[in-house]
Amino acid sequence: MNRNNNRIPNHVAIIQDGNRRYAYENDKSAYKGHREGVKSTERIVELCGEVGIKHLTVYALSTENLNRDEEELSNLFDLFTDKLKEATTDERIKDNEIKIRIIGRKDFLPGELLDAIKRVEEETKSYEGFYFNVAIGYGGRREIVDATKKLAEKVRQGVIKPSDINQDIFSKHLYPSSERDVSLPDVDLLVRTGGENRISNFLLWQICGGSTVFYSSDVFWPEFNKKEFNKALKAYKEIN
Repeated sequence: MNRNNNRIPNHVAIIQDGNRRYAYENDKSAYKGHREGVKSTERIVELCGEVGIKHLTVYALSTENLNRDEEELSNLFDLFTDKLKEATTDERIKDNEIKIRIIGRKDFLPGELLDAIKRVEEETKSYEGFYFNVAIGYGGRREIVDATKKLAEKVRQGVIKPSDINQDIFSKHLYPSSERDVSLPDVDLLVRTGGENRISNFLLWQICGGSTVFYSSDVFWPEFNKKEFNKALKAYKEIN
């Protein structure tokens, strides 16, 4: 792996858009579109490892997506559960020391998915080769509100003083929730598929540092392959 090329982004974030549109254009169900989207995610995880990217965060399900049809959400939760269970026995995860973390609000998730999340995070907690963050039930504004509440409670308890709070301390209270874990670094490259140009409440704090490169791809997420990924990396390198 080439980890010394400073023109390779350290943290890539992807808004995986277009699963349903891809499915409908190909006479498939929404579930099959999401399933094809998972294959793209697995492909991009491997490509990130090949080029030396250290952090990948994907937008799997936003807080706004919770308003979708109940059957579609149930199918999505089942799909997430199955893939996380598979990850606990996937030798590629172990061999490449891929740390898997789920970021977002988990209080609405079904029990079986919560169990799968707990197990995969426990199984990979000591890995430091690659950080794979999956945003489920995630909202950027909610993340900032939750971090503010944690800090306010610590101030109330006298654990820290208001004057002690700075950007670094605030960052440590964002997702993932464990302060002993590595925080999400600033995003170097933000990719959105499906031809949209919106950030959709994704990683608001991590992209506001001023150095994030935004790349919009016209292809739907299930069609996002190595060629398309290299286009995004090329756009990043041209700016950096």
